[in-house]
Amino acid sequence: MDLIPSAAVLIIKNGKVLLVKHTEKAGHLTDTYGLPAGRINSGESEKKTAVRELFEETGLKSSEKDLTEFEGNYYIAEIDRKGGQRLKFGWKVFLCRDYSGEIKESDETVPAWVEIAKLENYNLLPNTKNVTMAGLRFLQNEAKN
Repeated sequence: MDLIPSAAVLIIKNGKVLLVKHTEKAGHLTDTYGLPAGRINSGESEKKTAVRELFEETGLKSSEKDLTEFEGNYYIAEIDRKGGQRLKFGWKVFLCRDYSGEIKESDETVPAWVEIAKLENYNLLPNTKNVTMAGLRFLQNEAKN
């Protein structure tokens, strides 16, 4: 199974994380939640992909300079998709420090601010909770220093 490179954006604000719920039109299983993310296009950097996917899936605008790498931000997972497919993704996640705009739905995703303390109540894609907690630890350590 070939590894599909992808990139994602993690936004944490006021004890909540920005997730997207996948609709009938998405390739992911309907009603699963994950970070705004997607495949890296040919010739596209990981950060450029992350910025593009954030806008496509949430309506929020950001820039590559507003994305930060952190420890625990790369995962590999096999994910079930519609039609019975199972694909293997390599997922690079960036913490987003600044963005503008209002969240809005797309054909494939419905963005939602989810309380981090309640993540276990959601049907999450693999590693969504793990990377959220890693990002939260990073922000907490940064605030201490």
